[in-house]
Parts: sequence; structure tokens; C-alpha cells
Amino acid sequence: MKILVVDDDIEICEMLKSFFMSLGHDTNIVNVGAEVVKQVLIFEPDIVFLDIRLPDKDGLDLLKEIKDVNKILPIVIMTGYKEAEKVIDAFRFGALDCLLKPFNFDYIKNLLAHVKLNK
Repeated sequence: MKILVVDDDIEICEMLKSFFMSLGHDTNIVNVGAEVVKQVLIFEPDIVFLDIRLPDKDGLDLLKEIKDVNKILPIVIMTGYKEAEKVIDAFRFGALDCLLKPFNFDYIKNLLAHVKLNK
């Protein structure tokens, strides 16, 4: 699968990229919100892992922008904060799931298997 990881924390991006690549997935990373929709159109990922807090754009706004260009693209939001209202809004806007940092990598593997089965 092709996976796009969006997070302003370079270490998190690199950690997830290494993890996904070790599972055989083609993975791109983006560190700024302004580049996300462009990468969705160019890279054509099968799933996006999107941080809900980015310095230049709100993750929920990006979620809506991504859904505007690809309504069926699975998007998993990521957060280090317990922002119940934002998480609920993300689901309302079409998020597939929410991952809390630090990550449970077994859960992520199962999530990818679910997405792959439903493609």
C-alpha cells in the first residue's frame, strides 16, 4: 500500500515511515499542512495518517480538504492530546480512526490490514 504520513514532528514521521516500510509499504512524509493536498494528488496514497495539530494548518481543515479531492480515501487522525471535541469532529468529517500518541504498533498493523481488505 501507499501511505502518506503528515506530522510536523520529524521524528514521528521518520519512525512511522520506517515502521511502514518494514511492512513493505511505500511511504511518503509531509511536515507542513500546505503540502498535504498536493501530495495526496501526486502520490495517490491508499491511506493518510494525519496529525490533528500542525503549525500552519488545522488538521480538521486538512481532513475536509483531503475529503474534497478524494471522498473515499481513508484518513487516520493522530494526536498527542486528548481533545475529545476535535476527535469527534474528525469522525464527523470522515476520519476512519484516531491514534493517540504514543502509538500502539500492533493496532496500526491491524488497521492497515483492515484497510487493505476493504480496497
